[in-house]
Amino acid sequence: MNWKDDLQYIRSIRNYVLLSVILFTGAAILGFLAAQKYPELAVIQMEELGEMLKWILDLSPPLMMVAIFLNNLFTSTMAMLLGIGFGIVPAIVASMNGALVGLVAYQVIKTKGLIFLVAAILPHGIIELPTVLICIGVGFRLGHLLVQSLQRKEVNLGDEVKKVLSLLKWVVLLLFIAAAIETFITPLIIHIVSPTSLPVME
Repeated sequence: MNWKDDLQYIRSIRNYVLLSVILFTGAAILGFLAAQKYPELAVIQMEELGEMLKWILDLSPPLMMVAIFLNNLFTSTMAMLLGIGFGIVPAIVASMNGALVGLVAYQVIKTKGLIFLVAAILPHGIIELPTVLICIGVGFRLGHLLVQSLQRKEVNLGDEVKKVLSLLKWVVLLLFIAAAIETFITPLIIHIVSPTSLPVME
């Protein structure tokens, strides 16, 4: 399949991608509201997240880029290919990542301001997030096809898997670019933005 076929495939699963967007956004809103209502728990979660990511932050920039890339690639491909299990895995990935983004967004806005949050997420997130959400949408599509096959409806899972595998090359490329931006460009933008000069949310 060429890039036009891959693009056509993405268009054909737009309803599943929309489902991933709705689930992610809903979880992000709930995560934000939960952090707002229980700030002490949000602080604990942020500390635990910091401990989990410490080993990545201690790496040299090139190794950090590779670690970020591999982590995002693993999550995305897992959401895609394991969607065959009734769409459970992509639903979990969308919900957990959405809730985490909402929680982190609240804490960053509260301590450093909205502009800092945008500077820290937008440069690489504008590539990374749509890529991950498309992967989740693919997972939902595969899960739906499995349900249809169990209902003895005529589906071609083999052809669908071929389309998914063709799409993977773009997932790899885009996530690699996003990881490079996150490692080398995002920190420069954050350095330009002075957190102390930004408004703090009450």
